[in-house]
Amino acid sequence: MALDEAAFGGGPEYQQPVRRGRFRFLTYPFRFFFRVLKRLLAGGIRTLGFHPIGSLMVLLLVAAVGFLGYQDFGRNGGLRLHLGGSDAATPSTLPPSPAAEDFIKGQTTYNAALMWQSFSDDLKQQLTQHGTNQQSLQRQLDQRKQAGIRVDQVDYVGGVPTADGSRLFVYVLTIEAPNNQGVAENHYVLTVDQTDKIIKVE
Repeated sequence: MALDEAAFGGGPEYQQPVRRGRFRFLTYPFRFFFRVLKRLLAGGIRTLGFHPIGSLMVLLLVAAVGFLGYQDFGRNGGLRLHLGGSDAATPSTLPPSPAAEDFIKGQTTYNAALMWQSFSDDLKQQLTQHGTNQQSLQRQLDQRKQAGIRVDQVDYVGGVPTADGSRLFVYVLTIEAPNNQGVAENHYVLTVDQTDKIIKVE
């Protein structure tokens, strides 16, 4: 097909210049605001399109934080803020658990011992009853390593406390397949008890 007007459209149609008002500068703040708003909306749509599950997890975490804040507001007649010097940590600033960090590090370094030591005794017993122990877990990690599957990126979404004293931590792992076959995302919701041991992996 020739590179003619059919490919690029016809020639431009020129119009007479429009006279601008002398107070046109008053519209600059509004035009700037709408331009920023359009870019924010476009960025949000792109994020939802490329990372729908990760975006959903972030929205769920924000909803959980808002719900806990609303409950706190209803019980005390006003919103109670936990500042940096208070003993209790707010859900939005809850630091990662060492057990959760060991679990994720074991995934990234193919180290089953790190993952296994992060589990509580009850969880270890449940896994053993289903045929999973530290040795079988290491074999799975070794097979993944030999296949060239690796964790390319780790995102800590956040953590929230629960009513029974345990804590929930959310991670998103970007997994890269060998030979540029693509990437995938693994999402983990880790429940950690008061002794800093993982009691549930979802």
